[in-house]
Amino acid sequence: MDNSAYIAELENEFGEQKNATSQVYTHSFDEALGLTRVGRFHYTLMLISGLCFLAVMTETLCMGMIIPFVKCDMEASESEQGLLASAGFFGIMLSSHMVGFLADTAGRVRTLRYSLTLAAITTIIAAFSVNLWMLIVFRFLNGFFISGCQACVYSLVGEFHSNKTRIRYVALLTIFLPLAFVILPAVGLVILPLQFDSVIFGMRFTSWRLFFLINTTLSFLGLAGLCTLPETPKYMLVHGNHDGALNTLRSIYSKNTGDKSENFPVKSIILETGGADLANIHGVSDAFKMIWSQTMPLFYRQRCLKTFNICFSLFVTFGVSEGLFMWFPTILNELIAKNGQGLKVCEIIGGMEPIATKPKANDCSGSIDNFMFQVLMMVGVIFILVFVIFAYTIDKVGKVNLLIIWLVICCLCAVITHWLSEFAAVVIALTLLMSIGNCSGIISTLSVEFYPTEINAMGMCFAMMIGRLGSVAGGNLIGLFLLKFCDIVFWAIVGIIAMLIALATVLPEKKHEKK
Repeated sequence: MDNSAYIAELENEFGEQKNATSQVYTHSFDEALGLTRVGRFHYTLMLISGLCFLAVMTETLCMGMIIPFVKCDMEASESEQGLLASAGFFGIMLSSHMVGFLADTAGRVRTLRYSLTLAAITTIIAAFSVNLWMLIVFRFLNGFFISGCQACVYSLVGEFHSNKTRIRYVALLTIFLPLAFVILPAVGLVILPLQFDSVIFGMRFTSWRLFFLINTTLSFLGLAGLCTLPETPKYMLVHGNHDGALNTLRSIYSKNTGDKSENFPVKSIILETGGADLANIHGVSDAFKMIWSQTMPLFYRQRCLKTFNICFSLFVTFGVSEGLFMWFPTILNELIAKNGQGLKVCEIIGGMEPIATKPKANDCSGSIDNFMFQVLMMVGVIFILVFVIFAYTIDKVGKVNLLIIWLVICCLCAVITHWLSEFAAVVIALTLLMSIGNCSGIISTLSVEFYPTEINAMGMCFAMMIGRLGSVAGGNLIGLFLLKFCDIVFWAIVGIIAMLIALATVLPEKKHEKK
């Protein structure tokens, strides 16, 4: 007869061995992701994500380069030109929240594919616009569809990296943003001066339309790359797809190491749950409820102040940088014209005539100011160097510390600008001041780590929406007051940046153990 006590003892011993064995083969997601190492897959991911970033920036910035041509071709008034320039930004603001919801529920990669496809289609249609209002509408739709690319790409790259490598590679990704300042003027120098009078579909096809079509190349390249990428394993794991996440990690391991996917040492991953799914939507009310449930966690008590801090910081950095950049060419022209007269910056700006009060006779001559394009390329190169510095010092200095250091530099540049009169010194100071926009990359890196996976894309898109609102506000407010109250504007910028420095000290920073 069996000894019941002996059998119980054997069962306990066997259970302990089984648990011990399962502990050996069960890993956290970050441990499993770290074991895939960094290699060919991640370099390809960086290139594809960078193409998506370039597509966003070229689509956003190209209007500023072709508005003079559109003005002459379609006889646009000043108010219509302003509406055309801001149409894309309004589209971005209106759709960012929805795109964040879609990225968290339908997937990062799938959302990016649809976003780039629809944005490229609207650009192609805009290139064949028969009148100004058709162009305005399709530029609005372009911004509406492309809005999620920038924020979603941060989540995409961040979720393919472990805690050990995430910071550096998200920071390196932002190098592609200023690269657009180099590529776009270079393409403009080649395409926009072309003189041809072709008639397509009964309309005059000019160089700015060809410039539009060429810009879609980056969107299609990014789209082709996205078709080769799997969904992020963390997204799949949060939505309960354990086997899919594990298979993706095995594939990444194989591509990075050259080893067989079967040799991936992870056999099981601790399951994460909590993600929302579009399959649960059965009507309009369900859709609004799910959007609400995805948005509210951003403002839970433990996140509310941090969310406001991130949003305000992005609002200011985008507003100051893009607001000044919009007026930089105009200021630069005045500096060149009055160089050597010993005048300070605000004395020169204060003597400027309001924009477009008297249109110049050669406004529609079709001539290109090559110097302005060269200056834009120079600014882009400087911004790229700044981003490289960020990427390779962020691990050692710390995200918040690096942000504070650069904000202090920008604040000092805003202060000394009041007393500068030398052309080179003014250009350098203004360029460094505009580089406050590069700080948005650091803030985005903090956001990627702060928001959990199930609301990560929503958090990023919501913050970027507020940041783009800052772009619109900065461009309009700085333009409204700069000519009349130059000194006050620059001192106001100093005060705002000082406030940003204080808020940066309490931004959420995830601490990582040094290995």
